[in-house]
Amino acid sequence: MSDCGGACACRRAAPQAPGETLLVGLGGNRNVTRLLDRVAADLELRAVSQPGLLRLEGDNVERFPEAATAALSPTEAAEVRATWAAPDLSGNALVAAALGAPLLTRLAGRRTHAELHGLLDDESAFYSRYQPIVDLVSGAVIGHEALLRADLDGREITLDRLFGMAEATGRVHILDRIGRETAIRNAGGWLGSDLLFVNFVPTSIYRPELCLQSTERAADEAGISRSQLVFEVVESHRVDERGHLLAILDHYRSRGCRVALDDVGAGYSSLNLLASIKPDVVKIDRELVQGLPGDASTAVVRPSPRWHTTLAGP
Repeated sequence: MSDCGGACACRRAAPQAPGETLLVGLGGNRNVTRLLDRVAADLELRAVSQPGLLRLEGDNVERFPEAATAALSPTEAAEVRATWAAPDLSGNALVAAALGAPLLTRLAGRRTHAELHGLLDDESAFYSRYQPIVDLVSGAVIGHEALLRADLDGREITLDRLFGMAEATGRVHILDRIGRETAIRNAGGWLGSDLLFVNFVPTSIYRPELCLQSTERAADEAGISRSQLVFEVVESHRVDERGHLLAILDHYRSRGCRVALDDVGAGYSSLNLLASIKPDVVKIDRELVQGLPGDASTAVVRPSPRWHTTLAGP
């Protein structure tokens, strides 16, 4: 099985440190251009305009991404890209840098959440905590759900904060890979024959046959059978390209894994998504379960004596 390669986008973070020059892709919105010109003037930056591009330099240039993001509406900010560049960048290299630039908001986020860059550079800082899944009839533990954590200077960073920072910086694809591999690697010594539930974000996987190779390799190295792996997608996470999600799940199944749909009833389109995915496991949203046997909850689900429950982890 080949590797996706050390240069793959899910394996390394882009450089974090600001440079001397900031390239800003302006798009075609004149109002956005005027606002960005005003921000540059307020920061006393030297500005050179080119068609569709603004080159900024000055002592306060590293403050521009955050100041510009604050000045623009979310819709306006989504039209602007920015990247750090060498002062002498020109020609095709300039065009290539502008085309490959991240969103302005993500460049701002990388300064705000600088600690994430250090974590992503040292994957040993990540670990998983595991919530047991228990059969309600027998009381036996049948599986474990992995929850990603990180150690930052002795402080535990939780899943929500990690993915919040990753979303703000455009690095969800890197963190999601680390989460999958960490969940599997850390369970190898004790899982036995139990199931392992692993969360993933569909939009972080570009091409499953390539992006998931390291995940499969982690299972092989940990001695965990594919049949023990249950990959789950959260129903409340919007999936606009359902065909892409189905391709990922089909890939998992073709490798002998199972798939689960989490938080059913909490998100956007439970019934349609259930019909499309046909998951092996359905995890009902907590509020619906706590409402049983009330009329509202039983209108959506019917309790079964063979249900399993997830207990609070450590």
